[in-house]
Amino acid sequence: MELGIFLAQQTIHFLQSILLGAAFGLLYDGFRITRIAVPTPRGVVFAEDVLFFMACAILSFFFLMSTLDGQLRLFLFVGIGLGALLYSLTLSVVVMKVSRVIIKMVKAVLNMLMGLIFRPIYRLVYWMCRQLLRPARFLARFSKKTYQRCKYRLKVRRKVLYNQLRSILVPKDVKKRKSAHGSQKNKP
Repeated sequence: MELGIFLAQQTIHFLQSILLGAAFGLLYDGFRITRIAVPTPRGVVFAEDVLFFMACAILSFFFLMSTLDGQLRLFLFVGIGLGALLYSLTLSVVVMKVSRVIIKMVKAVLNMLMGLIFRPIYRLVYWMCRQLLRPARFLARFSKKTYQRCKYRLKVRRKVLYNQLRSILVPKDVKKRKSAHGSQKNKP
């Protein structure tokens, strides 16, 4: 008679371990749903996975301590794995499809609200900024044109500061003498 009671107790523990595995699958689906709703970088995904496995390890430890007084039995680990597998093949598919639909609906509602509420505010702020920046744009265009005009005048007139200073400091008759001597040297 004790053997029958012991087997019934182990069967209950096995079924409980299957439920624990399904709960682990549901917990992981919670992480997956948040990843679908909010795009997350790889580092955050890695941290979430580590957090998930730590939570599973702690919950499994407490489950084993509460059942069979912490004795490790293979059928409990098989039950946890079987529960997670059964959940991922059955309920997880439905949960993920429903959550995707809900997330799309929420995003559509938020986009509509953004269009109705924030777009007029954005347009008003944009218009105000354009009005405030109009003098700055005028100054930028004016300075660019002035710079180009100065650059053009230097090229057309060929006035360089060095040449202007040379014409002031060196008298004209010295220039003529140098040019006359230079022309004589070139002739044979």
